[in-house]
Amino acid sequence: MPVNASIEGGSAVLAHDGRSGYPPTEVSPASSQDFVTHCGACVRDLRGSLRALYDSVGADAERPQAVARRFGLNKNLTWKIAKLLGHGDQLEAVANVPGAEGMGILMNALAREGAPEATLAAVQRDFEAFDAMMQSHAGDRATLDLLVDGMAQGSRTLEVSRKLAFRGNSGVWGLQARVRSALQVLAPTAGRPDMLDDVLAAGMHDIRRLRPVQGWPIFRFHHYGTPAEAGAKVREFMPIEQAVSDDEPALIMRSFCSPPGAEVRSVRQGSEIRHELVDGPIGHRGAVTFVFGSIERAAFGRYADPTAREPEYGEMVAFVTMPTELAQMDVLVHRSMLDEFEPECVVYGRPFGGFDMTPSAREHFRLPIAGAIERIDPVHDTLDSQDLPERTDLAAMVVERAGWSLGDFMAFRATVTYPPMPCSIVMRYRLPTAPR
Repeated sequence: MPVNASIEGGSAVLAHDGRSGYPPTEVSPASSQDFVTHCGACVRDLRGSLRALYDSVGADAERPQAVARRFGLNKNLTWKIAKLLGHGDQLEAVANVPGAEGMGILMNALAREGAPEATLAAVQRDFEAFDAMMQSHAGDRATLDLLVDGMAQGSRTLEVSRKLAFRGNSGVWGLQARVRSALQVLAPTAGRPDMLDDVLAAGMHDIRRLRPVQGWPIFRFHHYGTPAEAGAKVREFMPIEQAVSDDEPALIMRSFCSPPGAEVRSVRQGSEIRHELVDGPIGHRGAVTFVFGSIERAAFGRYADPTAREPEYGEMVAFVTMPTELAQMDVLVHRSMLDEFEPECVVYGRPFGGFDMTPSAREHFRLPIAGAIERIDPVHDTLDSQDLPERTDLAAMVVERAGWSLGDFMAFRATVTYPPMPCSIVMRYRLPTAPR
């Protein structure tokens, strides 16, 4: 199984307590409906009554700045209403529902411009229904926003929570990284088409210490998956860049590290090589980047076990072990393997610190975060990205050192913004059966 290691303010119609200048509206008891259905219905109804309110005074929701000037409203409020009344998903619109004070300011302003009592009452009714839904399912607005955040689709799932976690963890742990990168290359072993060579170049880019930090783990290169007592072979890591001295950290790629004299402590324990961050200047001026790389020949089997009862997968794994803004994983696959390589990107939490390779146990901690996979042909397109502008140079050097040409490969890229800590980002593909 190809798995490599890693890394690591005015009066308001509605006040905060729900009192208003209009007759009270009866609110139904807390609904027992499913949250998604209930919340979606409340947003839909509130959107409808707000549109009717805007129409009643000739306000154009698509021109929020004009609405702000005409009615003397804060432009942030009118922009929120514009987004709420847009055509996006109802759950995503929850973030743009104003609070009670903002809604009251809006209704008072439109009431002064002649909005009908019945139209205002409908908005009040639907807002109170929304509030009751919130109390029923979440208890408060902050928790409601978290519920909705977890329901978002695609790469936006848990986006708000992940950003908050990045900031909070950065402060708690006293460090952060801009990018966690992994470049992994898979190709059939020369003379052994049933085996795969595995090349890995893993990086942590622009690590910033926010206070003195000593001994934080950055990378580990080791064996995991099959227990050693079951006959696991000791992995033989060959460096991509040769060390310039015996004191160099194992497997470091100095030409891609910065600044030139950046220090990292390398610790060996059996077949495991662990790299740790040492203390240094805090803040942006002390930012450091480390890249490590290795080559393994005949590292993994290419095909599934014909006796296996369940599908087997080849997996490329990047551990996230510190607060990180972006994780980018590039997997270069030899063109002879493209017919058998159909990847997906999944993210697993690591509540116990380790990476549980038992599929049944690991799935309990799968996170609803989708990492989209982009296919890039290095023959025609650059591998450079805004966050990693030297990607093509790195890839070309890595494959050349391994004895190949960059044009022999197709690249598959997965990116995850604000990956939670700790987690494992996995690009995997179902292993094919061996040809007869």
